[in-house]
Amino acid sequence: MLQQTNIASGRDEAIDAEGAPLRILQFVTNFYKGGGIQTHVLELSKWLEEHGHQIWYAAEPRRSSYDTGAENFIPLSMADVAKVDGNLPSRVFAMLRNAMRLRKAIAKHKFDVIHVHETAPALVARLATIGRNIPIVMTFHGSAPERIPSAARIGQYCADLVASPSRISLDALIANGVRADKTKVLRLGIKPLRAVTEDTISKLKARYKKDGAGHIVFSPSRLAPQKGIDVMIEVAKRVIEQMPDTQFVVAGGGVLTGTVNAWAMAAGVDKNMHFLGAIDTVPEHLRASDLFLLTSRWEALPISIVESFRAGLPVVATDCGGVSELVDDQVGALCEVEDVDGLANAVLSLLQSKTLRERKSAGALERSREDRFDVEFVHSEFEATYRDIVKRGPA
Repeated sequence: MLQQTNIASGRDEAIDAEGAPLRILQFVTNFYKGGGIQTHVLELSKWLEEHGHQIWYAAEPRRSSYDTGAENFIPLSMADVAKVDGNLPSRVFAMLRNAMRLRKAIAKHKFDVIHVHETAPALVARLATIGRNIPIVMTFHGSAPERIPSAARIGQYCADLVASPSRISLDALIANGVRADKTKVLRLGIKPLRAVTEDTISKLKARYKKDGAGHIVFSPSRLAPQKGIDVMIEVAKRVIEQMPDTQFVVAGGGVLTGTVNAWAMAAGVDKNMHFLGAIDTVPEHLRASDLFLLTSRWEALPISIVESFRAGLPVVATDCGGVSELVDDQVGALCEVEDVDGLANAVLSLLQSKTLRERKSAGALERSREDRFDVEFVHSEFEATYRDIVKRGPA
């Protein structure tokens, strides 16, 4: 048995590193519907609960898809902390206010470990745990290149362990000052896609294809500058010039809602582009599509690409963050960020050759079966990591 002392509460608690349940706080900026980080946190937490651990969540309550009235939800006004265009004094005040609220929750619930996702939660958690013997794990889910140095500083000074699903993203943090010995690659366990009937697939195809002709290119992408929707529209324009029946279906909401429709209209492709907003039918759309397209300017390790592999979809994506750890010529094509011509040519090559699509599809299905995406394998690694850091205590 390992004896761990919580300095602030004075409690002496025996924590069995091999089997006793842990009290874990998952702390994210928000639980907006459909986000990759949010999906990962909820799936990981569900697995942990099924294995006997107690889970709490801390996040912004506004627009939350999680029940903010649940006993295990700690509402914090994180939008005020993470607001990029907010003035610095108000953000600092919000950070201190939230740290005080979280500190009270820590005293009440006596967490063994706090897992923060993104940098704003890391800052608040660090302040809230001053003088307390609670380790902090920070997962870096990617950021715009210009923000990596600040993310590295926050990880170095606010976390006892810095993790990322992407080796490339983690190496970028190390290059910017995070000690290599306090980092770890922790992958994303992606559950299998739910079953979809042939009738459902046929109806979806009929919704987008006129008289059954043409192809569907699918992209579950937030409508935000990060995702390069402006680039996608230019790619669509070039593809449609040669293959007029091609339909581009984009699922996701965001700050560019409405704006993207105007862009598509200006480019003359509005009849071929379908912006669906947030949807609950991603598996159905993946099964009904011919190709997956990602035009992001930056990423860490997109869950959506792995989901596309599970559906046997070839992938055309931009080479940003850890995308190259997923996509190569066995499963699709990797192109430079904002390379409209390269992306369009890759899409055309796959749509124009059924044989090529089928070969890449087989490669995608094979890759989807790798251990690094397996829920049991990956989430067991998280559990072992939590136990190890609780055993060692804060750095």
